[in-house]
Amino acid sequence: MRTPYDAALRALGRDMDALKTLIADATARLDGMHTLHEALTTQIARETELSAVEWQLHADAYLARAREERRRLESLRHDAEVELTMLRRKAAQQYASIRAVGGAADTFRAEAERKLQSAEQAMLDDLTAARFVRRARELRRART
Repeated sequence: MRTPYDAALRALGRDMDALKTLIADATARLDGMHTLHEALTTQIARETELSAVEWQLHADAYLARAREERRRLESLRHDAEVELTMLRRKAAQQYASIRAVGGAADTFRAEAERKLQSAEQAMLDDLTAARFVRRARELRRART
């Protein structure tokens, strides 16, 4: 049964699908940044060890750039985590909206079904009453 809420449910569902895609993209970006951050940390540790062992190797400039890149990645990762948290909150609100509108649609359907059943019951009551009156009339005619 169609309800006045169906269009709203479809629109909310499309919005939720878009949010799911955004969340998946943000999660993938965050995972990529995390991987890059770990790789850079490992590279910095390796270069620090090499420069400590090999005194002729001057890695100070590289290490400074790598540390700055690691700080930049950490900042980007923090921003991505904030964005992901906001998207998740928005998705939770969207889900609550879908549940609310879905509940209203269910209530509408239940009310329509109740009205239909009530009308059917009234029709059956009328038919039964008419049959009873007809039989009572026939019995009275038969007695006279």
